Amino acid sequence: MANLVNLESVSKSYGVKPLLDAVSLGVNEGDRIGVVGLNGGGKTTLLEVLTGLEPPDEGRVSQARDLRMAVVTQRTELIGDTVRSAVLDPHGYTSEHEWASDARVRSIMDGLGITALGLDSPVGTMSGGERRRVSLAAALIRDLDLLVLDEPTNHLDVEGVRWLAEHLLARRGALVVVTHDRWFLDIVCTRTWEVVGGAVEQYEGGYADWIFARAERARLADTLEEKRRNLARKELAWLRRGAPARTSKPRYRIENAEAIISDVPEPRDKVELMAFAKRRLGKTVIELENVSFSLGDRTLLDDVTWRIGPGDRIGLVGVNGSGKTSLLRL
Repeated sequence: MANLVNLESVSKSYGVKPLLDAVSLGVNEGDRIGVVGLNGGGKTTLLEVLTGLEPPDEGRVSQARDLRMAVVTQRTELIGDTVRSAVLDPHGYTSEHEWASDARVRSIMDGLGITALGLDSPVGTMSGGERRRVSLAAALIRDLDLLVLDEPTNHLDVEGVRWLAEHLLARRGALVVVTHDRWFLDIVCTRTWEVVGGAVEQYEGGYADWIFARAERARLADTLEEKRRNLARKELAWLRRGAPARTSKPRYRIENAEAIISDVPEPRDKVELMAFAKRRLGKTVIELENVSFSLGDRTLLDDVTWRIGPGDRIGLVGVNGSGKTSLLRL
């Protein structure tokens, strides 16, 4: 299989925090790669360096000649003022019957709910979720060698996520995707990259395979650590039984070694941590009072009063375009 993008000893930092440290990897034809890792761990940075949106601090990024690639990230800018100009006009669809007669294009427009938005709707007055869906549709309509997506399921309902998974499985090109949707990762991806500690660990398979492989790595690491501790205990026993010349070694060195071997910190109590957070934060973390917000002629929030206390864990739900992202931005 031909190589599409290659990273050689790539490093990237923001401030004093290294997110990528001498990373080498590649994307080949037909790859479907899921990128996982902790928030802030470097997943989006990896995508931006991989696609050329951000230059590496060190190392080399190379792409195949004439690579057809589309990138949909949280900072992707739409080309065009309306849905039609952003999605259809670049492909020469000047009338509705032209794109409606193309089964693939029609599936994308309906599957992502683009038709329901209205083709002449201005994208400037849309919610963040609606704009992301328009960006996604504009990318999916293209015939690509490589599609790179950052959290594509965030603004889709359950049916939309299912449709997107089926669509991506039917595409011939390569895919690199960041998502927290475990089902989506397991269905769509055949390889997994874990961004952790500046490195990118590579696994075969989707989310479930990654979990099993990571657990096995942890088990092997625990086994090696236990062997090291056992060896250290044997060495200490030998020192204690040794000849006078050996036992004349400073006693405090042996005691320190014993303390290091036996000193395994206890896990911190989750309840105590939550209580500590509440004591530090007080009774209210965020407060909205009588807040109203509109985009164009659409009212997204009307006289909303809402308080978030320390320790609250709140899920926001609602139909696409109802104002969830706008509320978070406020």
